Amino acid sequence: MAPSRKRAPRRPRYRVVAYELSGERATVIMDATGAGFIAAIGTIAEGRMRAEVGSAGPTQLQAHIALLIANEDKQAYPQPAGRRLPR
Repeated sequence: MAPSRKRAPRRPRYRVVAYELSGERATVIMDATGAGFIAAIGTIAEGRMRAEVGSAGPTQLQAHIALLIANEDKQAYPQPAGRRLPR
């Protein structure tokens, strides 16, 4: 009998959906699925900010997502030479 192979556990995937709420209307402005995410929402009222942040997924992927957010104004996401993003 051949030894049984253990399957690597499947990594979870995440789905983030964001809505624009206007009166009675809710319009989807983002609907994305991936191996990791960082999401934040905030409101400024009376000079104070209230915010909620959520994140999940591999730490290295979250670091790349954070860089992408920080460099959003650039045309292409810069990748270090010789390194590929994890899949």
